[in-house]
Amino acid sequence: MKKSQRMQILVDVAKRKEDEVVKLLARDRARLLEDQRKLDDLRDYASQYDQERNLLGLSPYLTTNYQHFVDRVQQAIQQQILQVKRSQQQLDMTMKRWQNARAKTKGMDWLKDKSVTEEVAIENKQEQKQIDEFASRLFFDRMNS
Repeated sequence: MKKSQRMQILVDVAKRKEDEVVKLLARDRARLLEDQRKLDDLRDYASQYDQERNLLGLSPYLTTNYQHFVDRVQQAIQQQILQVKRSQQQLDMTMKRWQNARAKTKGMDWLKDKSVTEEVAIENKQEQKQIDEFASRLFFDRMNS
């Protein structure tokens, strides 16, 4: 088996690993988008609730209950902000893994291409040597005839 063929096997393995990381990257991006959407929904909900409170004339008792509810919504928003940050960190780590996997694949591919180039050069030299030997034999055969 030629060196370039052995290198192609390594390139294929590296590419499969890279493809696995690409799937993780897509999953992490989707998770971040979903977490961000949830955060936006919570913020919209809190904003709507706040606007409604200003429109309603609430008794002190209802105002207190209303404020407790708004506080819980704000806590949920803070928790979701933390979740978005965690999702972003996970995405960043997966992005680095993909960049490393991509660099490895490119490096392996470059080495394979280099092997192919070297093999072609060697084959060309051997072919040229055979042509030269044939031409020499033909020349000497004609000289001796």
